[in-house]
Amino acid sequence: MQVLITTGTAAGTQPIYLPYDKAPVPFGDPLAASLTAATPSIVTVPGYAPSVNDAVSVTVEGPNAILATQVAAAGTLQLSTTYYVSGVSASNAFTLGTQKGTATSLASWTTLGFSIATPANASQPIVHLLSNQPDGTVIPFKPGNTVLAINAGAVSGTGTSTLPITVMGAADKTTVFGNPLGPNAYSVIATIGFGAPQLITINNDWIVASGSTSTLVLLQN
Repeated sequence: MQVLITTGTAAGTQPIYLPYDKAPVPFGDPLAASLTAATPSIVTVPGYAPSVNDAVSVTVEGPNAILATQVAAAGTLQLSTTYYVSGVSASNAFTLGTQKGTATSLASWTTLGFSIATPANASQPIVHLLSNQPDGTVIPFKPGNTVLAINAGAVSGTGTSTLPITVMGAADKTTVFGNPLGPNAYSVIATIGFGAPQLITINNDWIVASGSTSTLVLLQN
């Protein structure tokens, strides 16, 4: 059972970011790729139109996916490591850098040591697109899931407040894979009356509880 408890204010609580697990490398959209044995290695991914600063990682598939030559020395392309597109040609071939910005592309990089001479030992390079995809699983309230919202009221020196509390949500400002940048404009998800729990859908990155000082409790299996 996942539980989130917050106390509302008339103007709204401090925005609560529903934490998420970012998919670690090598996860991300996987696409078959080719890499040249050049310095630097030129990467081509059919169907992918790269942009400078896109984040990617590289893995291999096949019976000989782990080769000694892939445990490379410093300055060569490494498996399951985040890289950034540093240059793009007219044909959508691209090079990679260790940081964002074309100046970080290293001319000393060489291709991974794939064995392609015989089919029995062949290994297919896979490029994983880490940018321009939704964030990983949201915990504890995954977008689109239904949660039980309870208005638990508020106890004060004069008794118990039974005013309704409004749950509001907003998407994050970022549109790509990465750290949150803050909430966009809020919209009302639901108004929860005291003693009247509701099933609501939390389809947002950020939430606030506003309208009263009641306690809001969210429950999800």
